[in-house]
Amino acid sequence: MDPNEIIQTRLLGIDGEFPTIEEMKIQFPEFPLWWLDKAKRNMEGLREIGSHLHGKTETLRMSRGIRGEATEIEKQIIFEMSELKQATLHMTDALESLIQITVKEYESRPSQRIKRAFATGWRRTKSYGNLLWNNPMFKVCGGLSTIAFICTMIVWLH
Repeated sequence: MDPNEIIQTRLLGIDGEFPTIEEMKIQFPEFPLWWLDKAKRNMEGLREIGSHLHGKTETLRMSRGIRGEATEIEKQIIFEMSELKQATLHMTDALESLIQITVKEYESRPSQRIKRAFATGWRRTKSYGNLLWNNPMFKVCGGLSTIAFICTMIVWLH
């Protein structure tokens, strides 16, 4: 098959028509971490996933050792298993690092900083508002100003 035909087949589809967006989307397998809440299956859940990964691989990091005599074949199997274990731990470390970097990058984005600043400002405003509202002097001044306003409106309307 000619390379141009391969490209046209991929872009236009087998029947020569443009595929729909649904046809072009890659279908992911079922989410493997079934225990993670669906609302956290985004950037928010990366910390929890990293913690889970670290907890699951922590037992691999403990050395159990091998006792007793082993034949040459058994020694080769032990060596291969330890190499696989080491490779697994290297990949785990790389994945944990990737998750940590991704979370830190996401949290340092200006939009996230703005959201945090807005939330902090709103909490402070709310606490000051509650503090002011619970102050008896505020209630007395508010009541007196309301009475003064009503009296002024009555005098002005007559």
